[in-house]
Amino acid sequence: MITDGTRLQVDAVIFDLDGTLIDSIGIYYKIIDIVFEKLNLPPVPRETIVEAVKDGDFDWDCVLPEHMKDRKNELIANALEIIYDIYPQMFGRDLKLIPGADSILKEISSDGMKLGIVTSTPQEGMVYKLQPLKNAGVEKLIEVIVTADDVKNKKPAPEPLVECGRRLQVDLNRSVYVGDTRIDIRAGKAAGMRTIGVLTGFDDYVSLQKEKPDAIIHSVMDLPETIIINSN
Repeated sequence: MITDGTRLQVDAVIFDLDGTLIDSIGIYYKIIDIVFEKLNLPPVPRETIVEAVKDGDFDWDCVLPEHMKDRKNELIANALEIIYDIYPQMFGRDLKLIPGADSILKEISSDGMKLGIVTSTPQEGMVYKLQPLKNAGVEKLIEVIVTADDVKNKKPAPEPLVECGRRLQVDLNRSVYVGDTRIDIRAGKAAGMRTIGVLTGFDDYVSLQKEKPDAIIHSVMDLPETIIINSN
């Protein structure tokens, strides 16, 4: 669904990764469930988790019981130890592409579109997150990948997208950023880009619509109906 009724003319598409190209959100929920169980903490509702990540980082104050907040640093350290232990196995075993993402990447790249990825994932985590793209034979279609380690300030700051545009050698005002969260829309707008929200990740239609993206679509499968490649 396009907010202004027109298709977006662009030279490049830059994608978020989690919840946009890879179906990882359910894995994050499972990891949080395991962590809280191992720490003997009460389960956290999905909507509370979404609220905890709304600004790009995980807000522990949002999920910890009031009477345990004085132990926050200790609990965070223990939680991170558990996460580092189970993360590789869960992502290596369960991670898949968003349905149709591989075919869409092939389709729009064959038309000459430049493609990039901007993610808040550190470089060490990319070995797991890029595996589904490698398995589908589409990783090499992505010309530039910018991770959290490549910039000083991650999303919602525009810096990662500006860096990706520089490496792709494209004008960001003729490019679009596709992501699943309000953070993605804010970062894209801050970078002077067009923005498209997808409903395959953390945020729902209402949360995305409040950021006023140029479009909100069900998934990346709908991209061909929302963009037009600029002819140079």
